[in-house]
Amino acid sequence: MNRDKLYLQKEMERTYLIQRLCKPIGRPSPFAFGVGLRNGGLSDQAMAQLKGIFSFDYMGSAEFEWGAVPAALKFIAEQAKRLFWIPLKYCVTSGVHSGVYYICPKSYEAGVKTVITRLLKDERSLDLKERCGLAERVKDPQGYKKENVGWLELDNGFFFFTDVEMFENTKRLFGVK
Repeated sequence: MNRDKLYLQKEMERTYLIQRLCKPIGRPSPFAFGVGLRNGGLSDQAMAQLKGIFSFDYMGSAEFEWGAVPAALKFIAEQAKRLFWIPLKYCVTSGVHSGVYYICPKSYEAGVKTVITRLLKDERSLDLKERCGLAERVKDPQGYKKENVGWLELDNGFFFFTDVEMFENTKRLFGVK
């Protein structure tokens, strides 16, 4: 996969990288992206837009530090900005599946629901690079890593959340209805 840019595929690719998102802290975390690119490759302007919506959890692997996050965000923004003459199946949609809110390209919706289902059942079945923790969050909302209430999938470009406020604010940011 080219980490510089994501492209809308006929079918979703394998999910391997999922960036954990935390409730906003009002400023960029200087530790979120380790020693990789500053802000993981996001501009100061992008970080300013995101800081009131969510913050990034430190993932502990270089794959998250060198441009994968900006590529996924740019992809979602490009899909959300499609013009009226583009077929609706290529637009971004949102919904809820098994109590988890999601934002994704419409053509990926079935695949996103499958990923969410697998994460809730046994995330090890996806062989992810780093722990996601969605099932633990859903089963015990006040438990371990309680600040992880959102996730950004980096291989295909979609969000999912357990926090409705973060979900709604992210939809508003990307202009998703």
